[in-house]
Amino acid sequence: MTERTVLITGAATGIGMALAQRLDREGWKVFAGVNRSTPEALVENSSDRLVVIPINVTDRDQIGRALAIVEQAVGERGLDLLIHNAAMTGAPGPLEFVDIDQFKFLMDVNLWGPLRLTQTFLPLLRRSGAARIVNVTSTSVYLTIPLGGAYPISKSAYRALSNHMRMELAPFGIDVTALEPGGVKTPMTGFEEEEERLCWQTIPEGMREEYQRRFEFPAAALSEGFEFESPDSFADKVYRQIVCARKFKPVYVIGKGVAFMPWMHRLLPLTVLERIFKKLFRMKA
Repeated sequence: MTERTVLITGAATGIGMALAQRLDREGWKVFAGVNRSTPEALVENSSDRLVVIPINVTDRDQIGRALAIVEQAVGERGLDLLIHNAAMTGAPGPLEFVDIDQFKFLMDVNLWGPLRLTQTFLPLLRRSGAARIVNVTSTSVYLTIPLGGAYPISKSAYRALSNHMRMELAPFGIDVTALEPGGVKTPMTGFEEEEERLCWQTIPEGMREEYQRRFEFPAAALSEGFEFESPDSFADKVYRQIVCARKFKPVYVIGKGVAFMPWMHRLLPLTVLERIFKKLFRMKA
């Protein structure tokens, strides 16, 4: 059987590293895209097949260099699987005062980055003859998070992009899905005190007290309301349910205690959902 090939972005830590290591153990040729984080832990626990490649998804030139490395390795066989995992949080605070430049950069990483990478790698994916793309979005698309809207907004846009990508690439034999993770313990979900401080600092002093009377920093509600699992446990589920699937479903919601979230949106009116979110995030007015 021909060796299967995969490119995973954001592979230095968290979900990306766990997926890279799981696929490596299953015999895949893994191209692990990394950016700011050092990949020592990834390399130490992987085989010699795994290739680490610098990929900043906002840098088209670097993406082009990554394409050259992968193309030289796979040749006419092409690339079988592309997993868009690289993402970031950021642009904290209420939308009234959110830093637009920070928000733009967040969107560049979480939305335009996957599109930029897909455009570049599509020729290699077409060569495979049965290539697949996994777009890692988030179950935050089902939440309205006061003082933390930038991230779920970016992931909601990315989910819409995934739907359109699925429709347009299907005639070329490329299967696309959106993976919506539940709670996974990664560096992105640390919810540190520094993040709360930065959130409140986005609000001018004249309005800060007004917001603090009405809202709480949402991290506590997220930590208490959802059960978090290890990246390795999550990667095992992704491998079994998605990578091993004969045909992709349009969306996979994977994680502890999150299967109800899409149904909640289908069955409940928006006004009821808003009341649930106000209670979940402890809004005071």
